[in-house]
Amino acid sequence: MRRARTELSKENRKQFILDCAEKLILKEGLSKLSIERVSKRSKLAVGTIYLYFDSKEDIIAHLTIKSRDVLLKKFVEYTSNKENVLEKITEIPMAFYHFYKENPVYNQLVSFYETNSGLQENNALKEASYKITEVVVNVLKEGKKQKIIRADLNEIEFSFWLWGTTNGIIQLIEVKGNALTETLKQTEIEFFKNHVSTIIKLLK
Repeated sequence: MRRARTELSKENRKQFILDCAEKLILKEGLSKLSIERVSKRSKLAVGTIYLYFDSKEDIIAHLTIKSRDVLLKKFVEYTSNKENVLEKITEIPMAFYHFYKENPVYNQLVSFYETNSGLQENNALKEASYKITEVVVNVLKEGKKQKIIRADLNEIEFSFWLWGTTNGIIQLIEVKGNALTETLKQTEIEFFKNHVSTIIKLLK
């Protein structure tokens, strides 16, 4: 019984550290995160933080898994009530867009390991990523079975392309949103929907 309470206490403290780190990122940005800042925010000694996490990147990895899980739920939410496969595929990048708008910090975390080539993803991070890919691949397979989508489509390759291009468009909107609006005379959501329309055309 005492051991069980100790383990629960450890798990609670670990989650408390993660919660403090997330609040720091929300307030100061991902680039400012450090073990020292987490220590100050949590009022725990630096050595105590290291009992639970090997490094700042280890903390980020745990928060990244959470972010990817939130994105996965968003994908499922947006596609589950659609029967038409093309509508489901349309909703996948739209879910990504709304995830970015609603959770900008989580969006940064989702891409953190992809934009930092020197970092290696652990198995838990890879599993969280595979689950997202699986949603897309299953929808594409369903479309091929119904002969709505091109038979020669490589589902896994397309899922990576979809991820890369959609992520890139979102980054473009984030950095050049005002310029796009002024040059194209479109709102950012109109620009994004045109991107989605291009995706659908490539599938037929």
